[in-house]
Amino acid sequence: MSKGVNPFQDSVFSLPAEDFALLQDAIAIRLNKEKYGSSSFEELAEQYGRKSVCPSCGSHESALNGKTPDGKQRYICNDCGQIYTILSDSIFHSTNKSFDTWVRYLVLMTFNVPLEMTETLCSISHPTAMLWRRKIFATVDGYQNHLVLHGRIWIDETYVFDSTVLHEDGFKKKRGLSNNLLCIVVAIDTFGNSYAEICGHGRPSSTRIYKTLRNHIHSGSTIVHDGEKAHAFLIQELHCTEEKYIADNSPEYLKKMALINNMCAWLKRYLYRFIGMNTEYMPSYLNWFVYLYRVKSAKEKWPTISRILRHLILTETTLREKGLKYRTCHPQNCLLFEKFFIRSVYSLNIASCKSKRSLTEVHSSAF
Repeated sequence: MSKGVNPFQDSVFSLPAEDFALLQDAIAIRLNKEKYGSSSFEELAEQYGRKSVCPSCGSHESALNGKTPDGKQRYICNDCGQIYTILSDSIFHSTNKSFDTWVRYLVLMTFNVPLEMTETLCSISHPTAMLWRRKIFATVDGYQNHLVLHGRIWIDETYVFDSTVLHEDGFKKKRGLSNNLLCIVVAIDTFGNSYAEICGHGRPSSTRIYKTLRNHIHSGSTIVHDGEKAHAFLIQELHCTEEKYIADNSPEYLKKMALINNMCAWLKRYLYRFIGMNTEYMPSYLNWFVYLYRVKSAKEKWPTISRILRHLILTETTLREKGLKYRTCHPQNCLLFEKFFIRSVYSLNIASCKSKRSLTEVHSSAF
């Protein structure tokens, strides 16, 4: 055999289309098995210890009830008699796409690519791509409800245009921080915990800032901010100390506020990838942003896709296409094993500092 010649090339080219498709499936199964430990959703459920849950009453008490026509284990609820499978109360219930297709879709979602690209690369329709996105978002609904930041906490606001005002009668484009803009409060602490939540329209008031952050900042923390007057009431009520750096683009401000400034920039770039989205779903996009930020920060300890797969298979959520009805999403499952943190490792360049330093350096120099 000469160097560089693949001994399987002729055999592969000689295969009929159907056999070639089977070969591709077999290769995908092996690759997923080696990389993620599973090649099907049932294997994934067994791997991570998912328990059977009745989709009707939520009971965990069940008995075996034979197999489905395709060989999947069925259960019968001891309380209500409902028959179901291990996946009945998950986003993978009744999916007719392969495990490999879902994995490719998840990889693309971690890069927040447009739906058109996911449709092309995963060979799925636009309705399916949209439905899958909403299914995944449903698993992180409520994710931020129990997040509490502590230690040194950077806070700031960023603004995005609210496209819903375009449909209002008498719409007029306004300058500055008008009511045409959605205000999003962003916060991050020294441990890499982040928070992002809508705080009404236009420049925020002290009351709005307080209501948005009061349950997510530990009392007695140190608040690092740009001197926005609306922050004063929050700092006073939570008995926090403050570090104030006026936004004058001085070297000190750029250095001390680089972490939160870049967090706001990342968030805006993330949202701009979904031009035309219904702002009704903005909280879901923010939840996914915060969840993904946390997952990627710990990727050296826990591979990103493996961690997301674990989260998806353990979260009890049902999302139906007609009307997109939610059954339930348990926030505690979203936070499962989130106690395993590592300090955030950043790699993007800092635009606001006009520097080529990595965000690891900025994170260190900000303390």
